[in-house]
Amino acid sequence: MTLFYFVLLIGVLIFVHELGHFVFAKLFNVKVLRFTLGFGPRAFGVRRGETDYSVSWLPLGGYVKMLGQDPTDEIHAEDEGRAFSSKAALAALYHRVCRPRL
Repeated sequence: MTLFYFVLLIGVLIFVHELGHFVFAKLFNVKVLRFTLGFGPRAFGVRRGETDYSVSWLPLGGYVKMLGQDPTDEIHAEDEGRAFSSKAALAALYHRVCRPRL
C-alpha cells in the first residue's frame, strides 16, 4: 500500500509540474503538440483540438512537447508565430525561470 501512495504522490507532483509548462505555453500562445504523463508506450489518450493528451505506462515522469522546441521541427507557415523557437524573449524567460535547478 505504501508503494501505491508513493506512486500517487509522485504522479500528482509530476502532473502539477507539467501543467505549469502547459499553462506557460498556452499563456504565450505557443502551440502545444503533446501533454504526456509517464514514459514509454502510450497506455491511453485523447486528442482535443491541436494537443494530444496521453498517459504512458511508466508513471515516473512526463513532458510537454511544444512546436519549435526541437530545432528539427517542421513548422508550417500558418504556425510560424506560434512556435516556441519564434518567441525569443519567451524562450529566454522560460530558460531562466522554468528550467531545472541543480
